[in-house]
Amino acid sequence: MPEMTTRWLVVTGCFMGVLTGPVLVASTFSVFFATLLDSEPWSRTAIAFAYSLYAVVYGLSGPVVGRWCESFGPKRVLLAAAILITGGFALLGVARQVWQFCVVYGFLGITAGMTGIVPLTTLVFRWFVASRGLAIGVASSGTLGGLFLSTLAYVLIKNFGWRVAYLALGSGAGLLLFAAILVTIKDTPATTSRGYEPKGIAGRLQGTFAPITEPDPATRDDLSLSQALATKRFWMLAVSGFLFLGALTGVLAHAVLLARDYGLVRSVSALALGLIIGLGPLGKVGFGYLADCYQAKKILVVTFLLQAAALLLLLPDQGAKLFWVFVVLFAFGQGGALAIAPVVVGELFGATSLASLVGAYWLVATAGSLVGPPLASALRQGVGSYSTVLSVFAISLFCAAGLTGMIREQPPTSNGHC
Repeated sequence: MPEMTTRWLVVTGCFMGVLTGPVLVASTFSVFFATLLDSEPWSRTAIAFAYSLYAVVYGLSGPVVGRWCESFGPKRVLLAAAILITGGFALLGVARQVWQFCVVYGFLGITAGMTGIVPLTTLVFRWFVASRGLAIGVASSGTLGGLFLSTLAYVLIKNFGWRVAYLALGSGAGLLLFAAILVTIKDTPATTSRGYEPKGIAGRLQGTFAPITEPDPATRDDLSLSQALATKRFWMLAVSGFLFLGALTGVLAHAVLLARDYGLVRSVSALALGLIIGLGPLGKVGFGYLADCYQAKKILVVTFLLQAAALLLLLPDQGAKLFWVFVVLFAFGQGGALAIAPVVVGELFGATSLASLVGAYWLVATAGSLVGPPLASALRQGVGSYSTVLSVFAISLFCAAGLTGMIREQPPTSNGHC
């Protein structure tokens, strides 16, 4: 099989990992939440805690999953995740007490880490040189599953009950992921095509090769995790990720209420949240491609600025007039930022310890998701409108852009492969 075909099969496997891992859990939780409130004697707070525990464990798992990828290889990590997803969802279906439900949901946070950005980035950096941004953008677009998985969960619950629905989703996702990884994923190229890489978008998709002009990655001054943690560059990037994810999760948590504040009816306001998530993959692919053409760090700055500008559009309070413009711009920006951030990590510190580095970055960045939603709630309740919330999140994104822009690259990276 041509190596170019194998590379994009690896991307397909990563896409399936995102789809059946973190996206499956995130997009179905609210559907099961409503059913559990009606059918089980569990409190709203206790059920909600299950998802909070999942999110915390997901973030904390980053460095551990990074070590696993480096020790055992991303393929084995993904195959193990497929088995654990099946078992985890089966356990959810037999949970009788809310504490059991919470413990299992926390356990699923580990499987989300095992199928998420850490193994994805590791595989893309091993298989691609000139098209990493585009490849990561496509691979992480498994978030498209959010457009149909919640509906699938609703249909299963309605026809078979929530316990069988969990079993069916877990079994289906686990088997699908296991088969996909076996067929598509190889940890590393069998032979290195050092000296040749696809040139241009047509070359990347069709397999046309041209000589590489950048230095051999093996000769770079790569940093280990401990060395990277001792640099200002890592913490500037990580804090920018913290600010970004704080703003993003705050907006996502309040998107429906924000839409209603700006004059959208209840039936339409839910569409805003769906579009912010659903249009994200377009930003991932588009900005990922731009990151291959230009310096990835600069493109990441642009995605932060785009999101900040989108939030500022709502400050004049012109009702629904500019709201949909905000939705589109913010969706594109957040999708691009999620895809490009790991590319920047690799460019700054090299690929030798990339899995651990991305895991550490993700740990710091996801801590922002614990701050954004409650901060937005407190500000909205205290002020009586979302104007202060929008201003604070816009400032956070401007600060994220500033921190990222001030990072000095060492060694310098070479782009311009379009």
